[in-house]
Amino acid sequence: MYESLLQSSFLVRLLVSVIPALLVVVPLAYIAQKQEIVNRDDDNVMTTAMRFVGAAFIFIGSFANVTAWQGASSANSSLKNELASLSALSETILDYKQNDTLKDALSKITTYVQTIHDTELSTTGIKGFTVDNSTLQRKQRVKNAALDAPVEVKRDSAEQQALDIRSAIISIEEADVVNDRDLNRMLKQVDDFQSARRTRISGTWPLVPQVVISTFLVITIAVLVLIGRYPTGPRRNLKWMQVLASVAVVSSVWFSVLSTQDVSVKSERFNVPIESFLSRYK
Repeated sequence: MYESLLQSSFLVRLLVSVIPALLVVVPLAYIAQKQEIVNRDDDNVMTTAMRFVGAAFIFIGSFANVTAWQGASSANSSLKNELASLSALSETILDYKQNDTLKDALSKITTYVQTIHDTELSTTGIKGFTVDNSTLQRKQRVKNAALDAPVEVKRDSAEQQALDIRSAIISIEEADVVNDRDLNRMLKQVDDFQSARRTRISGTWPLVPQVVISTFLVITIAVLVLIGRYPTGPRRNLKWMQVLASVAVVSSVWFSVLSTQDVSVKSERFNVPIESFLSRYK
C-alpha cells in the first residue's frame, strides 16, 4: 500500500495527505466545542503534551523529508552522470563520418535511454527490473574468439542493452574505424556510464523506510487527536483557526514526504534530462 501510494498521481497524494487528517481532527474539535469547560486547570497539562508530541512530529517529519530528499537527489545525480557519459560517448562517435558500425553504436545508446525511460524509471517500474544474468549476452573481445563466445542477442531489458553498448564499442574496435586515442576515450566513457548505472540501480526504494513511515503515522495520529481535543475558550473562531492551520501543517509535511520520493519520469527532474538526451541524439 505504501509503495502504491508513492506511485500514485499528484492529486491522489494530496487528497491522502489532507482528507484523513480532517476526518480525525474535525469530529474531535466539534466534540470539544460542545463541551462546556468550567475548570481550565488542565490546560497546562494539554499544553505540555502538545509540545512533546509536536516536537516528536517535527523531528520525525524532518528526518523523513531529509532522507527522501537525499535519496532522490542521489538517484537524480546518478542518472545525470549516466546520461553525461553516454552524451560524451555519442559526441565522440559523431566526430567521425558515419558508417554502419558507428550508426549501430549510436542506435544502441538511444535505445538504452528510451528503455530506462519506459521501464526502470516508469511509473510502474521505479524499483527497476531484476534480470537473470544467465539470459544476458555479452560480446567478447577478438582475443576471446577461440572460446566460441555466444553471438550478441538483443533482449528487452535495460541491463542487456547496457551490455549492448559495450559490445558496440568493441565492434568499433574490431572494425578499426576510429583512432586509438578516441577508442580509449570511448572505453573510458563506457566504464563511467556503467559505474553510474550501477550506483543508480543499487539505491533502495522506497527512499524512506517503512518503519520510519509507520512511526511517523503513529505520531501524526497523536498530534491530530491532541489538536482536536485541545481546550479552547468561548471564541469558536480561534478554535477552528487552530484546527485548520494545524491540519494544513501536518498535511503539508506528509505531502512533501510522499512526493519527494517520486524518482520516476513523472518528476520533471528525471524526465527532462532523458527527453533532452533523446531529442539530441535519437
